[in-house]
Amino acid sequence: MELTPLQSVLLDRLRSAVKGNSSRRVVYCTEYLGYLPFGFYHWVEADGQDVSLSFPDEWRRTDLEALEKAGLLVKMEEWENPHDQLETKITYEVA
Repeated sequence: MELTPLQSVLLDRLRSAVKGNSSRRVVYCTEYLGYLPFGFYHWVEADGQDVSLSFPDEWRRTDLEALEKAGLLVKMEEWENPHDQLETKITYEVA
């Protein structure tokens, strides 16, 4: 599977974020505040820090799923708030 230029950038940023981290794990998080001007948010954390601030603005969850399909991310754990299905956390290990 060939990566898009955006997915290649994401992979580089994720690898940089876990460099020196023995677990090599990142967490994709989502949250919906449910009122304006706030809405649906998503971000990626490494070691508790938001690393997605360095991602291109147009990145989506589907880009992470494509990296997973390509074997470059391995899904380790998935959590969904039982009271709010839009609050999720997916833990990946960067290959």
